[in-house]
Amino acid sequence: MKRTQNDKKLARIRARTSYRLFKQLYDFLNKKPSVADILRKFYDVLDAKRSFGSERNAEYAAESLELVLRDNDSVAPHNQPDEKHKKACAFDCMGDGNGNNT
Repeated sequence: MKRTQNDKKLARIRARTSYRLFKQLYDFLNKKPSVADILRKFYDVLDAKRSFGSERNAEYAAESLELVLRDNDSVAPHNQPDEKHKKACAFDCMGDGNGNNT
């Protein structure tokens, strides 16, 4: 079967990094993630695109994100940040600041 110009164009679009990103986000959002998980995914996308400008700024952004989640009670035991987010947080994001989990 001969591929039409339109089929070739669609195949090129599907091969794009941007298509794969949007497809992954679509699949992720279809799983009905929590607000915390969505914000962490948003951070990951920005970080992958080097949107923070430097590693230190990315660490500051991760720290800010974790504090926003903590301040808004969006960090539940089943929603613990992954190791990357824990490392970026300069204080105990999951606790009271004294190493005690809340």
